[in-house]
Amino acid sequence: MLDSSVQRENFLQFATQYYRSGLPLFLSDFQLLKYQVIEALKDSRHSTCTDNSHLAPHPVANQHAVQLVKDDRYPHESHPLAHLVPITKGIFESAMLLLPPNSIDKTTQFPEAVKSAFSNFVCTYFGRESYMAVSIPNEVVARIQKAVELSNVPLSVLDCAKDEVLFLLCTDVFAGYRKRLEAQCCSTVS
Repeated sequence: MLDSSVQRENFLQFATQYYRSGLPLFLSDFQLLKYQVIEALKDSRHSTCTDNSHLAPHPVANQHAVQLVKDDRYPHESHPLAHLVPITKGIFESAMLLLPPNSIDKTTQFPEAVKSAFSNFVCTYFGRESYMAVSIPNEVVARIQKAVELSNVPLSVLDCAKDEVLFLLCTDVFAGYRKRLEAQCCSTVS
């Protein structure tokens, strides 16, 4: 269901409307951050080429902050990379899919160009005082915070948090969504 844009949109709208959940916002911002990382990695790879005149230009994302979604619209859906990297894929896995072989590995760090956006994302969704903090296991948050403290931030650092958010959506919120769909279906048949 999460791979179908129409079904995903309906589900995320349900989660936002009926649960007042920050989980869809987390996923939307995660997607935007993912796109920024991939674009920055492509740009940094291209800038290291001796002759990059043959390379197509890449659209530049907002590299200064994550574009926090404040309403029911999901701007990540219209991004040029949206059809290439589904919401279920993490940043590292998506980069592995889109970048040339051997250009990154598990030790590849977040590019400098998106460090500010990464920091904003972490403060927004994992900060102790943030009203948007997602409720995921402390060990996952602790791993992210430790990576930031040690300035060792591999591309995969947020992927486990994304998996936890998807799990919460699929177990907690999806049950309510299914019940609502069944109730709507039964009421239209009657």
